[in-house]
Amino acid sequence: MVKKILKGIGITFLVLISLFVLLAIWTANKSSAYKETAIPYLNSAITDISQWDPQILKNYMTPSSIENATDEDISKIMRAFSKLGELKELGEFEFINVSSKAVTGGGSGTYVTYLIPVSYTNGDAQITVTLKEEGESFSIYNFNLNSMALID
Repeated sequence: MVKKILKGIGITFLVLISLFVLLAIWTANKSSAYKETAIPYLNSAITDISQWDPQILKNYMTPSSIENATDEDISKIMRAFSKLGELKELGEFEFINVSSKAVTGGGSGTYVTYLIPVSYTNGDAQITVTLKEEGESFSIYNFNLNSMALID
């Protein structure tokens, strides 16, 4: 009886370990697929966006993202972000996930999310950015910047 229980526990652990290994392999495979395309795009985009010009941000955004924000909102956000100062350094890009979405209103597609630690003259920040794959390139679907330096 005890042997059957131990055997069941052993099989359960083996299955769980196998699932974690498969998940790690799948994630590595997905992240490497975008390493050659998404990271160079993000390097350029974040460098440009860090000039804090609202028009530059809009040039990188998807049409559906632009529709959901007014020019005034984008200007306010960029003024707030400009308190961080000039871009000093981009950290290591961390692949978060890739997903396919089917949404009404032209939002359907493949979305890739990265987390990037960034250093500015007035403090450090973390940027979470979701890119929408657009053929051979990308557009920014979601851009989130978090920094303690922005808190007054």
